[in-house]
Amino acid sequence: MTHKENKELIMSKERAKYSELYKQSVISEQFRLLRSGITYSRRGEDYQTIMITSPGLGDWRTSTSTNLGIILAQHDKKVIVIDADLRKGKLHKLFDISYSRGLTDILARKASVDEAICLSTIPNLHIIPCGTIMKTSYELLTADRMEEILLVLSREYDIILFDTSPILYTAETQIIANMCEASLLVLMNGKTLKEEASKATTILQNSKAQLLGASLNGSMVRSKMYEFQQ
Repeated sequence: MTHKENKELIMSKERAKYSELYKQSVISEQFRLLRSGITYSRRGEDYQTIMITSPGLGDWRTSTSTNLGIILAQHDKKVIVIDADLRKGKLHKLFDISYSRGLTDILARKASVDEAICLSTIPNLHIIPCGTIMKTSYELLTADRMEEILLVLSREYDIILFDTSPILYTAETQIIANMCEASLLVLMNGKTLKEEASKATTILQNSKAQLLGASLNGSMVRSKMYEFQQ
């Protein structure tokens, strides 16, 4: 790993756990508002399965997934975040988790759900890494297999978050969208094109998951880094 890559990883780790490291920050408060927006959108009843996706790369989608998971865990919810990016998953790096078993291994029946669940240093927050990545890992993800996995997890967790690959470029993300109760679209200020956001919104609106809104990252004003739009 080069010096630049190592520096970027350190920054990504901090960003992924921002709501735990800096609980009183404005950004953490924005995530608490995001949590409230999600909860109240269903009149006080939490969605159990939520997919977090984005139109493209480089939008801090994974950081949004992890920080939302942290905030939910801080509110006494038992939460699991699943790295469903079967092409470039990185949750294991952000949480310093073993890369040996994960979602792809569960899908391939090389590991049980319980064997792939990893503890984090944050109370009430567990992780399932992406697992062993191969060129055709995404082909393992089918609706029937996901139903089996969700059946197991739904008995143990209050909330299941899926951190997926970009919705515009991967068919497996659309499968997950039809398996979850709700979805959240992550956009990057100054980077996400209007056409991409519109196309991603249309795809999500046509899925079975209820589109909750959008989380806007990368505002020039730090206090507005994350915004929830219903």
